[in-house]
Amino acid sequence: MPQPDLGFTLMPDGGGRGIAVPEVPEVAFPRVDCFLESEAAAHALGFAFTSGLIDRLARRADTAAVELADEFRFERPQFACLIGLLVGAGIAAEPEPGRIGLTEAFRAVLPCRDLIEAKLAFAAAASEDLRQHFPAFVADLPAFMAASRTFELFRYDRCFEITPDNLDATRRWVAYTTCLTRYEAGPCLDRIEPGRHLRLLDLGGNSGEFAAQACRRAPNLTATVFDLPVVCALGRENLANRAEGARVMFLAGDMRRGPIPEGHDLVTFKSVLHDWPAEEARALLEQAARALAPGGRLVIYERAPMALRQRPLGYVQSADLVFQPFFRDADLYIETLAMLGFVDCTVRGLALETPFHLIESRKPGGVR
Repeated sequence: MPQPDLGFTLMPDGGGRGIAVPEVPEVAFPRVDCFLESEAAAHALGFAFTSGLIDRLARRADTAAVELADEFRFERPQFACLIGLLVGAGIAAEPEPGRIGLTEAFRAVLPCRDLIEAKLAFAAAASEDLRQHFPAFVADLPAFMAASRTFELFRYDRCFEITPDNLDATRRWVAYTTCLTRYEAGPCLDRIEPGRHLRLLDLGGNSGEFAAQACRRAPNLTATVFDLPVVCALGRENLANRAEGARVMFLAGDMRRGPIPEGHDLVTFKSVLHDWPAEEARALLEQAARALAPGGRLVIYERAPMALRQRPLGYVQSADLVFQPFFRDADLYIETLAMLGFVDCTVRGLALETPFHLIESRKPGGVR
């Protein structure tokens, strides 16, 4: 099966079960999913982006509908359909008859256009996988994964040898995960205060986006991103023109097999551990424990299962639904940390567009 082109680009630029903190919404996180609940409206928004209609509407408070239809050479019935979908989704509004503008709510998230477009592209692939292969998704997950465009995209076996083909194939999913991390990193970093540390090791750190944002918040911090060779090559591209990139080193390797550099006082996993079965996830935490200096902190920032019983999922959530079988409750991570002797464990729930666990724990020893 050929690699799907989803249209992404890599932007330059205490022991025991711990202390549970209730899930809280992250106020500063951009809420874009509410505009993508309807598949038809999502298609309308995608077209409005590519046609330039959103850019045109963004330049003025509102514009005459007839003027827009003539400017873009839309037939009146089709234009009315397009505008109706955008209005129904809360993207556009009609402040008075015959005039069209963007809603204030949509204008507020429009600076996050890269995130909206990435979600639109990924949801298109994931929803098609669910339409075609839903019986396998429920009854034969390996068969679903083998047939789906979504899992064909995430080909870790193509991340070991640096070749033009492997770089192109890997760039598609690294661009997507980089875009997500661009917005997801802040709610974690605001809480863990990376400025308390000097040496960060981000295991499975992808394009270095999380590590770079940590360094931007902490002027004395240096970071090492440990990931597969092709991913590291793309990460160097990602941070090449960013000031904080000078303090981020990429180290290529397979963290399941090591060796992993030691002596860091902060070790992080961001959206990594759900990729691996329970035994391998435990082994990765053991590797992280060895890499962490006595007294250092280990942070797990990981997607949690979606609460499917609370309400029907909207169109855009299909992108996360295909991964739902792999999202875990925090218990496995907490129990493993306790077994490894970690202390002062805290567990927080963060309500972004999807729920996250934020788990912090300390390795005994050292100077607190």
